[in-house]
Amino acid sequence: MLIGKLALIIFFLTLIATVKGWIPQRYITIQTSLLLSGVLIIVLGLLFGISPNLDSIASLTNLHPITATIAGFIAAGALKAAGGFDAAGDLLKKATKSRLGLPFSTILLVNLPSILAMPCGRIIVSALIPVALLLGYTVIQKEDDHLIPSMIMFGLTINAAASCGPSLIGGIGTLGEGMGRYAPGSFSDAQQMGIVVATVITMAMIKYFFKLDVDLKHFKFIDSDKEVHSTGYLSLGIFLFGLATIVLIKPKIPLQVMLMVITVFIMLIAKLKIKNLLNEILIHPLTAMIAGFIIAGILNEYGAFNELIKILNIVAEYTPIGYVGVAIIIIYLPIIFPLPCGRIIAVSLIPAVLILGAKLSVISGNSHTQAVITIGFILSGAASCGPSPLGGIGCIGEGNLRLKEFASGKPQVFGIFLGVPVACLLMSQLDAYSGEQISILTMLSITICSGIAMNFLLNKKIYHLGGIIGGLTIGLLMIIF
Repeated sequence: MLIGKLALIIFFLTLIATVKGWIPQRYITIQTSLLLSGVLIIVLGLLFGISPNLDSIASLTNLHPITATIAGFIAAGALKAAGGFDAAGDLLKKATKSRLGLPFSTILLVNLPSILAMPCGRIIVSALIPVALLLGYTVIQKEDDHLIPSMIMFGLTINAAASCGPSLIGGIGTLGEGMGRYAPGSFSDAQQMGIVVATVITMAMIKYFFKLDVDLKHFKFIDSDKEVHSTGYLSLGIFLFGLATIVLIKPKIPLQVMLMVITVFIMLIAKLKIKNLLNEILIHPLTAMIAGFIIAGILNEYGAFNELIKILNIVAEYTPIGYVGVAIIIIYLPIIFPLPCGRIIAVSLIPAVLILGAKLSVISGNSHTQAVITIGFILSGAASCGPSPLGGIGCIGEGNLRLKEFASGKPQVFGIFLGVPVACLLMSQLDAYSGEQISILTMLSITICSGIAMNFLLNKKIYHLGGIIGGLTIGLLMIIF
């Protein structure tokens, strides 16, 4: 079907033009570009005598993930306005001064985004970057190591970027679970373990290969003595208690209602006004998700996904790449087109990924194949916000460290490349339809090994109580949350 091929070409040309900067983001955002490309597809359809079916276009819009995401952003906005993230940062500063030292506070800091797992990593990263700068400042003063500040910063940014994948409050993973009819939360644990590995790999790449060293003078504006009000700690405690209740007890109350109850409690405790809340709600990821749903509906209506599957089948059957190679390409497609929000490409292509995964499940005879490909694609999409040159989270870190633009992209990409297979491997052992989770022993083994690696990266020795206890701590927190 020619219109399907044209729709697919228009979609990918829009992505390429955005990533390459041919469509400048300061004038036309990626959301606007996608919507305009959708309008162009509809116009072409009319020229071919095909009228748009609005009901069909809207059919891919699953309201639960959208409303859960909105509720998650509202709750996170309240927590940020109340100083909850500042309280978390203050606790990390105090941990640095303890006997457990830098390895403990660093592994906790860089993994905190995926522990709390907000619906967008940008929500928490802005509050934690000052802590990352402070740790880097401390290291340069004491040990004259100019690489560790970059290691800490971009370990944090890649973890934050990817953290919207396993988020149970409207993350990208919930979209894949909903569209694939998998059990809620079935993708979460495996993604968290993949992120833990990706974080360590990113830091190792900076230390041994990319050498992103910084200058001491770039830290002169750090406010290390910022006072955190007691309401910040209380708000953080309320949020964590509410989140633990949702995850562990699973009350028969809609997630959205629980999140709004948490929001109201935080607002009352911190005496927040509506305008305080609205100032802290991020609009960009929400509009990215809506744009993704709309373009996905349009692509589906005009047969673009069917054409994409046909192309992938031809490549798989008639080239040496094969089905395994095609699966790898589709999993890492978000890294090839790294956009400022992974929701855009994830939401747009999840239907095609599910179709491909279903076919590969039949061919391989393994019912887990679809879930493996889907979780790999989702984690890759979520994490791709980190190395994106279009205002991704990594760009925030580069600006704070005064590094060359896009210098952090490659080490973060390597982290994603090696972290995603870990999530896929773990997912291949689980039944996503029943919501089966990774064993506690497996999770703790991975996080403790991460702590040992952190010891080596920061102190050049495997044994240090701080890294081991830190690894155990993040493992236990990820099990709970």
